Formats: sequence, structure tokens, C-alpha cells
Amino acid sequence: MRQLAEQLKPVFEEMLQKEGFELFDIVFRKENRRWVLRIVIDNPTGYVSLKDCEFISSKIGEYLDSEDLITHSYVLEVSSPGLDRPLRGMSDYERFKGRLAKFWLNDGRVIIGRIKEVHEKSLTLESNGNDICFQADQVKKSRLEVEF
Repeated sequence: MRQLAEQLKPVFEEMLQKEGFELFDIVFRKENRRWVLRIVIDNPTGYVSLKDCEFISSKIGEYLDSEDLITHSYVLEVSSPGLDRPLRGMSDYERFKGRLAKFWLNDGRVIIGRIKEVHEKSLTLESNGNDICFQADQVKKSRLEVEF
């Protein structure tokens, strides 16, 4: 069923772009004896609201019903990446400059700090009053930290 997700990806990317959103992720798989089509949307200029998810869910549901691409029953889930969203590369680091994030590096270090500077191939975080610089290719994974 991975092929279906790959087939739908460009269609949904175009649909979402027209509405001012981006496709963050798409997965179609069996979970607990039921099929789930999980679509994660992002708003490049802000946050994704519950109303946004409802609106996009309706648009996608209408498309899927009209095209009849999924022949068995399934659950459609549309959500946002969340407050602690994964960061996916330099464009996300730039977008979330000034925000608190957690970085897991290839050398085993885990750094929590505010994204201070983003260069072509490196990052600078401010952590506990100190600047920590590292190459972007050292990042194993990263995500925003929730601040209260």
C-alpha cells in the first residue's frame, strides 16, 4: 500500500498548495485490523488549526470518494506536525530560527538550545548562555521543543 501513498502524494501536494498548505507526510497502512490513511499538513506561514484539518480532510475525502482509489474501508486522519514537530533540514531551521529545539547528533550528543544562526551548512544554537556550532550533516534528527 506504500504505492498508493506515493501515487497520492503529488495530487495532495498540489491540492494543499492551492489552499496555502504543504504536505508534511502521508502514510497508508494497516493498524489494528483497519486501514488508516494518515495525512500530516503544514502551514508554511503559521500554524495548522483544527478547522484547517477539518477543511483539508473534507477536500481530500471528496477527492478520494470521486476517484474511488481505495476499494476497501479505511479511516482518513488529517493532522498537523504538532508543537514538537520534527525539523527537516535547513529550510525548517531557518523558518524556526529563535525557537527552542532539540538536536540529536551523530556523535551521540543531544543538544537543546535556541536556533540562533543558520548558515549554508552549519547551525548555531544558544544553550545555557553559550553558543554551540555544528555542521548540519552532523544532525541525526531534530525537533522543536514545547515551551510554556
